[in-house]
Order: sequence, then C-alpha cells, then structure tokens
Amino acid sequence: MSKREKKPAKTKAKKGPRPWIITAISLAFVILVGVLCWIQMSNYEQGVLDVYATQQDGYVQLVLEQVQLVEKRGGDEAQIEEILATLDASTSRYWTLSRQSSLVFVKDVMETNRYQGFTTASYYQTVSAKEFMDALEQDRVTHDTIQIGSQSYIASGARFTFRSVPYRVCLLTNAYTILDHNAYLTAKINLYTLALIVLCAFVVCIEILSFLAGHYRRKYYAEAADNRALRLQTEKLNDALHKEDLYDARRTAYTAKALPMLWEKLEGKDPWPLTFLLLRCNGQEAQRQFLQFTQLQMNHKVLRAFWDENHILLILLRVEPLELSAVRENIRVPGVWIVGEQTLTQHPQEESLAACFEQFVERTLEDEKQASM
Repeated sequence: MSKREKKPAKTKAKKGPRPWIITAISLAFVILVGVLCWIQMSNYEQGVLDVYATQQDGYVQLVLEQVQLVEKRGGDEAQIEEILATLDASTSRYWTLSRQSSLVFVKDVMETNRYQGFTTASYYQTVSAKEFMDALEQDRVTHDTIQIGSQSYIASGARFTFRSVPYRVCLLTNAYTILDHNAYLTAKINLYTLALIVLCAFVVCIEILSFLAGHYRRKYYAEAADNRALRLQTEKLNDALHKEDLYDARRTAYTAKALPMLWEKLEGKDPWPLTFLLLRCNGQEAQRQFLQFTQLQMNHKVLRAFWDENHILLILLRVEPLELSAVRENIRVPGVWIVGEQTLTQHPQEESLAACFEQFVERTLEDEKQASM
C-alpha cells in the first residue's frame, strides 16, 4: 500500500427542511388563504347588500310616485304620513320623512311622537348618515350603507318638493337582517365550515406528509451510512486480499510490467534485508519447469517474476543468510543459473527502490553480455 493512498470521500447527507419549518409555512399559507376567504366573503356580502339596495330603491320610487298623486289631488302632508304609516315597519326596517331640517315621521306614529321637535341632524348623527342625507338628489332615489348608533343600515332615499316645501324621505333596512336571513345565513355558515374543514385537512395532511418524509429521510440516511460502512469494509477486504495475493509466492508469478506496482507496495513495508537474484534460463520451457519446481520448494518470502524470455527474477524479502543459501541450492536445476545478485540491508539513501533495481539489472545484463563475448 502506498503512503499516499487515497481515502474514500465522505459524502455529506443533505438535510431536508425541518418539520417545524414545514409546519410554519403551512400555517402561514392557511392564514393567508383564510384572510383571502374572509375578504371574498365580505365582498360577496357587500354584493348581496347592493342587490337588495337596488330592489329597495324601487319601493322608495313608488312612494315618490304616490306623493306626486297626492299633490295633484290637492292633498296635504298628513296624507303623506298616512302613506308611510300604512307600509310595513319594524325595528329592522322603517321609513323616515323630514321637512327641511325637521323630522316629520319616524317608523310609526308612536316613534314619531318620541322624536317630535327633533331635527334631522339629531337623528342622523353619524358622519356616514349625515353625508348620505346631504347627498340626496331631487326626485332621484340613491342608496348607501350608513351607521346609526351601533347598527349598520341600507338606506335608500330621495329629495322631493311638496307644495313648494322641500322634503326628504328614506327607507332604512338593518344590514344584519338581510345577511342573517335563514337561507343566506345557513349557506354562509356552511361555506365557513367547509373552508375551515378544508384548511384544517390541509394542515393535517401537510403534518402527516412531513412526518413521513422525515421518517423516510432518516431511514435513507441510516441506510446510506450502512452502505458507506459496508463499502469501506469491502475495500479493506479487497485490499487485504490483494496484499495476500501479492505476497503469496506459491500462487503468483509476476511479469515485468507488474514490477513498478510491486516496488510501490514494498516502499511502505519493511522488507529488509532484500535480495535480488537474476537467473538465466535456456528458453521458455526451462522457465516453466523452474517455476513448477520452485512452487513447492520456496516459501512466501520469495517473489518470482518473468523479466524476459530468458531471465527470471527472484525477490527475497527478509531472508537470513541460511535461507539465502537454501534458495541458491534450490535453483540449481538444469538449464538455470544465477547471473546477478544484490542484497540491500536498508532502503537506499538517495534513490527509490525501483531505481536501485534498474541499476542492478542494467549492470547485470551488461556483465552477462561481456562474459558471453
């Protein structure tokens, strides 16, 4: 194994959004939708009131037409009051009639007596009521929502002239009476209930999905951690098996191309003393027979490698002198002999093990070439 062996990169598991963040976002969304529903419901209620006010303007217009008939027939103010008194009146819907700035009729006879001598301004005290009364048009019915006391009213009214005297007539209907009508109130309650159920169901579903997502995310991270641990163990086992195969001389014979990897592995070990033996063989058949013979004769301290067609390299790791002598005896087989030998008791000072081996081979082959001449 090299000194700078790469370690497996650690992968950081990305954390998803926390459950409380999802809850906060869903609640904010629900609140926003609830506000929008409330606004739309208010707009819907205002639309209902506008429709009712338009219908109410028709009643006031009928009264104006009857007043014109009374004037044509020579009637007086009392007949106008009689017309208003005959119309339906209650606490939620009633008529008012004023002459110039004085109240003439309010709701019915009894209520009129209570306000005898009151001015219009004393009855229509709020700003919205005063603005509505001041904005009434001559012989043209208009409507608006006004406030009288703590109650909100749909007011329809107009100005008219009776015997050259200016009058103002108004029909007031309590807005809550319209909105709290049985059918409408039931529909409104149902809509609010349905919206509340949908929003609550949305929040519950988001919470369930958030819980399940968190559960599966934790499960995924745990399985990912287990997979990383298994992968590291597998890499260690593979490395151990590789080392075992690398140094198992009985089962392995290397080629010259594998020697750089072998030197790299030995650099990080303690193979000293280390001996190089370069053997000359009479052909490939002699190489094969020598490897078969030494497979059982030599132990795991002796590494074998094919250098070329005529040479075999033996690398002896931590071999004592007696063991080296035994190896020399074992390689004395027909057609094989030693042409070079070098023993290193420690790592070379200024060069690598591979460079030292190359010098040994170059020197040995040069000596062999000169000896054959």
